[in-house]
Amino acid sequence: MSEKEAKQTLENIVSDIKMSGFCVAKDVIPEEKVKAIREEVLNVSREAFAEIEKEKAKTRAQGHKMSIKGEHQAKGVINNTQVFAPYLSHDKVLGVAEALMGPYARIVFTSVLIKDPRTERFYWHDAWPYNQSNAMHITEPYPDVMMGMTTIWMMTPFNEKTGGTYFIPGSHRIGNGPSVEGAKGIDIHSPHKTEVQISGDPGDVLLFDPRVWHAGGVNYSDEPRIALIIRYVPWWFNLNPARIGTPDHTRMIVETNGKNFDSPAVKREVYENLSDDVKPLFHHWVGD
Repeated sequence: MSEKEAKQTLENIVSDIKMSGFCVAKDVIPEEKVKAIREEVLNVSREAFAEIEKEKAKTRAQGHKMSIKGEHQAKGVINNTQVFAPYLSHDKVLGVAEALMGPYARIVFTSVLIKDPRTERFYWHDAWPYNQSNAMHITEPYPDVMMGMTTIWMMTPFNEKTGGTYFIPGSHRIGNGPSVEGAKGIDIHSPHKTEVQISGDPGDVLLFDPRVWHAGGVNYSDEPRIALIIRYVPWWFNLNPARIGTPDHTRMIVETNGKNFDSPAVKREVYENLSDDVKPLFHHWVGD
């Protein structure tokens, strides 16, 4: 155990998220393992990026806000590689999720996100299931209940140069998101006087309450910023709208022509080969 890891406890992380809305869990993936995981994730995701770009273009044409140019995301990476799977049940991640949301937490979303060099700053937003631009969202004002935990697994450094994520501490307690309608005069495209920028090393995991207002920074470096995005939810949360083909997805997304939020089901053979401590995180999301 490293010195920085020894100084950080589950209780510290939980306290920081309750107070500020976010925290960086140190050394979740050992430093010597990160490079191999990063290379494997990139190798299996390249073909998916082109399809995702087509989907984003279609969604933009419908008038919905999407990620900015220079950001590339591929969904369902767990189906293409399980190299990161052993760490999904790490106490500093799953333990934190269950301390905040109760036992039997589940994973609904596994993706890889790449931010190219010189990619511009993103606008202030909150995350699913609260983000008001998604057809599937919790309506404002938000109840004082944490209905998910977003995790960003750093495969490359996060800092001022690479475009570490910005947060407005405590904004998860405001009760609404930073949308034009809900932000009460906040310019979602401009820096905020109380913002802080996250720094972290490869192998660290950024954990945050999805209600907290956040924005991706500018990548001033000459290398892409690479991360995994994995979302944990409580056992009782209705995930049917995120699953293509269900009546809820048809009613809430297809029939309203709304901005989509969906996640591919985990392949049966992938699920069967997961470890016993990771399988419960996906048992609800297995395809035929």
